[in-house]
Amino acid sequence: MNNFELKSFIAIAYKDLKIEFKNRYSLTTTILFTLVSTTIVNFSIPTSFIETPIYAGILWIVIFFASTTGMTRSFISEEEKGTVLLLRFLSNPYDVFFGKFIFNLFISLIVNITAILLFLVFFDKVKIYHFLLFVLTILNSGISIAGCSTIIGAIVAKANVKGALFPILSLPILIPVLMVGIEATQFSILGKNLDLVLQNNVMIFGYTGLLITLSSLMFEFVWKE
Repeated sequence: MNNFELKSFIAIAYKDLKIEFKNRYSLTTTILFTLVSTTIVNFSIPTSFIETPIYAGILWIVIFFASTTGMTRSFISEEEKGTVLLLRFLSNPYDVFFGKFIFNLFISLIVNITAILLFLVFFDKVKIYHFLLFVLTILNSGISIAGCSTIIGAIVAKANVKGALFPILSLPILIPVLMVGIEATQFSILGKNLDLVLQNNVMIFGYTGLLITLSSLMFEFVWKE
């Protein structure tokens, strides 16, 4: 990858981030969804009743659906504003993919950090024995969600019914990440099987690399359709 290509996809990411900081659509939607869903769970289930598997499961449900509410917006906004043709003319598909990926990675980071902070506040009685591994697992999985969201977001943006398609299409791809991530989250909270937690994170990282590589290769065909 030469310096021009590097500058090109960074410019696309910068454009999306600049628009996002101006409109705050994705950030507001994802943060509010995370806040509302966490608050509802806190009111409906007493903290004393929440065991580690339930805690990890609820956390990942919030992260997954909060991510689905905001990560498709970058492609949908291009379709709504009619800037898709201009973007196709000025940039090659790989620059567009990785530029959008960086934007989704930023949204994923915000979602994950917000979810972690809210769960620490609302469910303060749940003790996390290995906090660094807990955070590492969630952020590592968030990279995979961002990669999946980029290719699925491009597909969803071309559909007539956009809202419901994203979780339906992304869930089968993210099932391995969610299964391994939930398990690693549980063990990091309990402070058990730390070798398995690290192994799970390596598996997530490897799956993420494969997912991003295949998605970047497939993106050219989706983008030009």
